[in-house]
Amino acid sequence: MKFSMDLNLIQSFVEVVDAGTLAEAGRRRGVTRSQISRQLAQLETQAGAQLLRRTTRRLETTEAGQSLYEHGVRMLQEAVAAQAEIDSLGKTLRGHVRVSVPTGLGDAYIAPLLLDFAALHPGISLRVFFANRVTDLIADEIDVALRITSNPPLDVVAREVCATPWRLFASPSYLAGIAPLTTPADLTQCHFLCPPYASRRFRLILEREGERATIDISPHLQSEHFRFLLRATQAGHGVGLLPAYAGWEDMKAGSLVPVLPEWEPEGLGRKLHIITTPNLHPSMATQALISYLRDEIPKLEVFSVRAKGSDL
Repeated sequence: MKFSMDLNLIQSFVEVVDAGTLAEAGRRRGVTRSQISRQLAQLETQAGAQLLRRTTRRLETTEAGQSLYEHGVRMLQEAVAAQAEIDSLGKTLRGHVRVSVPTGLGDAYIAPLLLDFAALHPGISLRVFFANRVTDLIADEIDVALRITSNPPLDVVAREVCATPWRLFASPSYLAGIAPLTTPADLTQCHFLCPPYASRRFRLILEREGERATIDISPHLQSEHFRFLLRATQAGHGVGLLPAYAGWEDMKAGSLVPVLPEWEPEGLGRKLHIITTPNLHPSMATQALISYLRDEIPKLEVFSVRAKGSDL
């Protein structure tokens, strides 16, 4: 790598590789495709080597290009970290953090924390995405993602925040119109509302003090949008399988009732994690947000009560 290479051109090259096409890279940088093409040509001249080759659908790196890309990513991370370190000397954290949070949990509980964080650190700008799925943090341009999962991907850094148990809920009106639910087997006689699964038959697994029950159920209603499932449960459409936090406020108000509260059902994930890409030098702004969320989320009543022995 030649020291005469322009860091701005290297940044443009890294974004071209991440985007896959010159047009998409230009869109992300807010410039035209021809400008990106000229920057690439300048960098190849400085490097003295071809960096990209064109395929039928996208651009691929040459051997030299792959090497420059890997070094370039580290150089840009170092530059961001150095700027954040310099900013911190003035005792004001600065930077930009792109964060993704699950829709239901984000709306109800994480959004207020992010607003509090923004007020504490006016020098940090946040770009907040509400989405239940982020498959590629780099491609989706996400610095920090909050995800509920029992098995985080192996190619990311996952920091466990707290447990996120699941519960069965129903409205008082729905329960009043059916036979009492006293055992897991009774659930087969209910309208069952749950997240989507691959097969039409859903195998519900429940645990209670070392005891395990497995029930095969045909769901009456399925959706990956928990707020929709919650609304259906509130409206008396059946027994809903939901994250405990989703039904927390309604349970306190009495508009939802825990079903078989001594049993804990298995859901799509039992722990909340903060997920980032492997990075030896995350920006100080990113570090500050991660630290803040890890400290503050477990303090929320909906999560802290579990540690105090609440039924929920």
